Amino acid sequence: MAGTSYGDRLGRKHPTSLLLLDETGAISNDRFFAVGLVKATNPSTLLRTVQKFRDRKHYYTEFKFSDVTRSSLPMYKDLASEAVGCGDLSFRCFLADRQAADPVVRFGDQWQAYLKMAEQLVLGALVFNEVASVLADNYSTPDHVRFEDDLRDRVNRRTSRLALTSVVRLDSKSSDGLQIVDMLTSAAAFEFRAAAGLASHTSPKGQLAEHVRTQLGVTTLIGGLHSGPHSLKIYTHGGWTPPSPNGSPATAAADALESKPMSTTSLTKGLFSGNE
Repeated sequence: MAGTSYGDRLGRKHPTSLLLLDETGAISNDRFFAVGLVKATNPSTLLRTVQKFRDRKHYYTEFKFSDVTRSSLPMYKDLASEAVGCGDLSFRCFLADRQAADPVVRFGDQWQAYLKMAEQLVLGALVFNEVASVLADNYSTPDHVRFEDDLRDRVNRRTSRLALTSVVRLDSKSSDGLQIVDMLTSAAAFEFRAAAGLASHTSPKGQLAEHVRTQLGVTTLIGGLHSGPHSLKIYTHGGWTPPSPNGSPATAAADALESKPMSTTSLTKGLFSGNE
């Protein structure tokens, strides 16, 4: 049939994006765990911004939030300003305070908890009919954990279409984009740790976290961020009830993080809230 050849099915201007995914904290034992996502509809804008920054600074090693020192703080602040202000970056974060609501308890193990949180972030980032690829920071998993396949399959199932073409895990040293999402996600989670007395607001990391919040247009992320191109949601169990201490079975309302098809309208309403 005319007009339906394979190369023309989506059209040359079909919406596409790159989603960069990273986590901070150890979901198996840290109190605060966060998964962050940076979305770029034209990835070269962000990546060229970082490359030009490197060339000006003559700095070609990995940018990593955990490595920030007093001497490197000004450079990291400048990087955050340029990356967030490049014109093609939106940041989303899903944070769990495991003392308040533990996703590992809800989903059975740390691998499923991370998968579910990542799934919700991706679904919340997609717009109508958009096709995306995911680059995720690499981490060690048992052989039976198929994060890349499971994330792609679950998102495509819930959107009832081809939404993700591929999910690839990379060493963050190989990707400037992953280094940016590491910095933003770690900075967001750091404020929660400092507020709980687990870190210092006045340390170099605390100062970088404050600067990142300023670039995101807020003074604090405690309580979440719910407007504009950036968003932070705090994980809650929603209708699910944790098992009681005596080991009796949990009672549950419908678990909205299960693999059910989602309408396009649902995908535009902050789907990656834990209450969904």
